[in-house]
Amino acid sequence: MVHQFTINLNREEGFVQRMERKRRIRDRVILISFSVLLLALAIISWRSDRTFRNIIDSKERQLQRIVAQIDSLQQAGQNVSKEDVLALARLERERVLWTKKLRALAERMPEKMVITRITLQRGLLTIEAMSQIRPNEREFDKVKLFMDRLRATPLFFNDFKDMKFKESKRFNHDDQPLLSFVITCTLKPTALMKRAKTQTTRRGRRG
Repeated sequence: MVHQFTINLNREEGFVQRMERKRRIRDRVILISFSVLLLALAIISWRSDRTFRNIIDSKERQLQRIVAQIDSLQQAGQNVSKEDVLALARLERERVLWTKKLRALAERMPEKMVITRITLQRGLLTIEAMSQIRPNEREFDKVKLFMDRLRATPLFFNDFKDMKFKESKRFNHDDQPLLSFVITCTLKPTALMKRAKTQTTRRGRRG
């Protein structure tokens, strides 16, 4: 009796092909993941480089302005001391600081609200604003929304120790209900002392 054995070569080849296909897919996924990682690192590096370049350019422009101011004082026949240079630098920092604060203030304003006046006197920042208001809307809710947004914005609120609601008034203009209100922000003692020192130094240099 002759025994016959049958081997399914097609089945074996199919298994090998599947394993090879899985290996190729795995290699492709690894390659794509590695490429994406390299691209992400390149983008992060580029953004960091651009940020640092912007900071350096800003500092260089600031230094050029200070040098120009010193040259102007020297040409006017005034002696320029180390304190003068530091005072100019403090003035420049203060100008940049308030520019950023006012920009943050504008960005946090709710829709249909405008600032009508801003004053800073003796460490007290007074903000006068006007907003549309619905007939059934409470006045303080509108003001509180604005105040809460400012308190939650460190760039604006960091140098203030408190913020208070002062007054409000509801009126109509062309049948449109409007609300005018006033809030005040008190500078922290440290910020107030820096500002007073800068102003005193500036007056002394002019004298």
